[in-house]
Amino acid sequence: MFKHITAITAALLAATSVFAQSAENQVITDSKPQVRAQAKVAAKSQGKVAAPSGDTVKTAEGGAIGADKAAVAGEKRHQTRDTRKPNRRKPVPGGTPN
Repeated sequence: MFKHITAITAALLAATSVFAQSAENQVITDSKPQVRAQAKVAAKSQGKVAAPSGDTVKTAEGGAIGADKAAVAGEKRHQTRDTRKPNRRKPVPGGTPN
């Protein structure tokens, strides 16, 4: 019985490996629609080149506050917060307060 199972398993593995390597499963890269699609991609203009990215600073020197209208308004609110909320608890640097 063991010999029959081994033989059937070997035959099944051989059949699947032959099927996996057959030419029917290969991608067709030279068909007319594929050639047209590749020509269309090749004819497309390259477009605008992206600006190089990296560690460049996009804000003013010395701070992380932007120069747009919303950032300026938020900074003004931050500067006047103590006068608007005199009983506000001050943040404790270095972790979560107890």
